[in-house]
Amino acid sequence: MRAHAERCGMPSPKRIIATGGASANHSILSSIASIFGCDVYTVQRSDSASLGAALRAAHGWLCNKRGSFVPISCMYNDKLEKTSLSCKLSATAGDQELVTKYAWLMKKRIEIENRLVQKLGRW
Repeated sequence: MRAHAERCGMPSPKRIIATGGASANHSILSSIASIFGCDVYTVQRSDSASLGAALRAAHGWLCNKRGSFVPISCMYNDKLEKTSLSCKLSATAGDQELVTKYAWLMKKRIEIENRLVQKLGRW
């Protein structure tokens, strides 16, 4: 994930918000924190797909009602702590030595991938 995000030009994240079923697994969250080198947060609800769909529907309804675009953040300004959208710190960035090792492994994996693409071409 990190290699592909960097390849797409995305900056290093300052934090990651993990959702879905894996967000309940502390080992996965700790690995993500070590790979990306930043803190990982979770929301109160692990069924975020249905929550996200409901929020998008409510946002669309609000924009339609007002007749123009409304930033989605307006839906929960000053109410975030009272919703299931509030985040809690679940895994800290951790050991910088481990982050450095993951970065080295990522670069090696990219080198191998590039050699395979050169040798075999794109599928």
